[in-house]
Amino acid sequence: MGYFRSQDIRLLLFLNNRLHLKGLKAFMRAYTHLGGVAFHSCLAIFLLFAERPLGVTFLINIFVSQFLVHSLKFLVHRPRPYATYESVIVRKESRDTNAFPSAHTASSLMAAFTFSKAFPELAWLFYPLAILVGLSRIILGYHYPSDVLASMLLTSLTYTLLHFLDFSNFSGI
Repeated sequence: MGYFRSQDIRLLLFLNNRLHLKGLKAFMRAYTHLGGVAFHSCLAIFLLFAERPLGVTFLINIFVSQFLVHSLKFLVHRPRPYATYESVIVRKESRDTNAFPSAHTASSLMAAFTFSKAFPELAWLFYPLAILVGLSRIILGYHYPSDVLASMLLTSLTYTLLHFLDFSNFSGI
């Protein structure tokens, strides 16, 4: 096993095993849902009615990000940490057996990018909240740290490309 891989597993086990505090795990189990499809779908629907241009931008950004992430999950086929290492503590197994990259992290970070552009004065809040979703995925045993970091990199590149293309100039949006 290479150095990077061993450090990846070491950090995962530290965060998952050593931070196995009942209150922290309960908070992380609730908080991690802020990166899930249900939360972002509800948020997109709300935004489409409340602030249509932002809602459309958010929907496009999340859709493209999730399409790329789930395509990579399908291609890479990396098993979740709890499926590979018995020492990883997980409360409930995921229906999606592929870990790489983290979809929750990608959607949370894409939301942070989107909302930081719309509300730059709140960027200081959006990014730590998104990073905390990624951290929750590691603490809960669903992802390796490298899954989360790769997801952040992929999302950053995707957002940069989408921002460059600027879909808001299409008629009707």
